[in-house]
Amino acid sequence: MNNPADDNDLNERRRMLALVKAEDPDGAEKLEKLLTRKGELMAGNAYGECFTERQFSLVFDPLLERAVERSRILENLRRRTASVPALAADLGIEAQVVFEHMKELARRDLVEIAGYESRDALYRRK
Repeated sequence: MNNPADDNDLNERRRMLALVKAEDPDGAEKLEKLLTRKGELMAGNAYGECFTERQFSLVFDPLLERAVERSRILENLRRRTASVPALAADLGIEAQVVFEHMKELARRDLVEIAGYESRDALYRRK
């Protein structure tokens, strides 16, 4: 029988994945693949090793939270160009974390530098 708490966690994860999918379909696809493999990971491998619910959450939830943060950044950049400090202030995320996300988004060719304001790069969504 399913645990209602597990169902709530799964529903919340799916809601967050939907947010990611709207802004970053490729990122969401990777997370969905991991989520669909949860059963396999918890069932165990040939050596008898298996994930517990807690272990799976310790791995998956931070990945999902970071993807949601990146999606919020992309959503914000859809509306306007912005610097890392401006995005950090708007989204309530530390500037260093926003900067790390911007490096990842630039690596994946989803954002680019549109110009500069004072010493800060202004980013826009591609």
